[in-house]
Amino acid sequence: MGNKQCQESLSKSKSDIRPLDVKKCISIKRDPLTGKLIGVPKEWASHLDADQQQVVETNKLPEEVRTHRLPDCILDIKNSIENQKNLKQQLKIDTDANLCLIGLNVEIEKEIYNSGVSRNEIVKDTVNFISILEIYDGKELSSKQTSNEVMTQTDFLIENPAQKYIFNEQIEKGVNCKLYKIIDRRLNHVLVAKVFKFYDNFNCYRLKKEISLVQQLECPNIVKYHETYLHSGCFFIIQEYMNFGNLRKLIKLFDKKIDESIIGYILYQILLGLKYLHFKGKIHKHLSSKKVLINQKGDVKLLIMDYKNQFKKNKDPYWIAPEIIEQQIIEEASDIWCLGIIAYELSERDPPYFDEHPIRVMYNIVNQPAPKISKQRSTLFQDFTQKCLIKNYENRTTLRELLKHDFIIQNRENGKQGLIELCKRMDTDQKSKLKKSSSLK
Repeated sequence: MGNKQCQESLSKSKSDIRPLDVKKCISIKRDPLTGKLIGVPKEWASHLDADQQQVVETNKLPEEVRTHRLPDCILDIKNSIENQKNLKQQLKIDTDANLCLIGLNVEIEKEIYNSGVSRNEIVKDTVNFISILEIYDGKELSSKQTSNEVMTQTDFLIENPAQKYIFNEQIEKGVNCKLYKIIDRRLNHVLVAKVFKFYDNFNCYRLKKEISLVQQLECPNIVKYHETYLHSGCFFIIQEYMNFGNLRKLIKLFDKKIDESIIGYILYQILLGLKYLHFKGKIHKHLSSKKVLINQKGDVKLLIMDYKNQFKKNKDPYWIAPEIIEQQIIEEASDIWCLGIIAYELSERDPPYFDEHPIRVMYNIVNQPAPKISKQRSTLFQDFTQKCLIKNYENRTTLRELLKHDFIIQNRENGKQGLIELCKRMDTDQKSKLKKSSSLK
């Protein structure tokens, strides 16, 4: 008897339970006449047999069920970037041909004429010139291969990054890539998202190779990698945010000679990053002032991933070491040459041959003497730069020797505060210019 009353009481209490504050947000039905789906969220409509006149605008829905949308200019990447593939040149040497080569397509032939490299110069070293054309055309140069075992541990997140991150402001825009300042919704951390188009499975493999390298790296002198998303036909690489941008930008903004104490500190920090990389058996391959980033604390870090460059012609060859052009090999010493060009740039504001066509630049790197910085600079700075820029990579000064160089020892500590103040001054000047330009509009 008691059990029966208990069950009746429990049944009654269950029937009294009702959900509170229920709101109907998404209700999908099939139109009995047309057979099409009605009430489909707008973002899904293109993937389903939906009535396009009766879709749901999700931005009007509560936050809990709303679709987190990416900025339109990111989605535009899918349409604005053509699938760019390196031209496969089948070149043969023919001394009777116009440029001593047959198999040149019209585009490359035009670029050779624009470069100002003469027929006589090509005749002198045709084999090296073919190598120059291959690098200019975007040929991928490899050093030490990533093991397949590590590769299998590398995966992309197949989901919308806007669910985890707020896409705040676009901080850089290129033909192939967009850079966004983003905020982690949960942790409120500021990061950066590099966005570019997915091309094909081969390029997907190459990106996995790059990621497998950077995700193993933990060093205060290397930009931290977080994760990669594949969504809406685009890759989203999430990395540490360095708010003062790259070294190239800083050099161009500062219209005076940079103090040698600051230069010494920057070069020391780059050396520490390279020391860690080389210890790990890795070579940077693409080191330049654009791959050196700075933040408000005066931290100097190497950007290892720069995958966007694999989709375009090499129009920034100023930092390439001569052995890469001549023999298409990459050694640890190749990074030292790049460091020397950065040192030259910090002294002279531009890398050597900066106003020349990229093909002419590579021709000069191979055929001209190693560049030297101004004699107005200290003897120690001149000596440091010359030791980095020895053309024969087998005789080039080693990283360990450069860390012990007197120029580095004298400046490795006392230039940090100077760099912080310089960056702050540049930032203030930039904001002032932007304010003036906006007030004139």
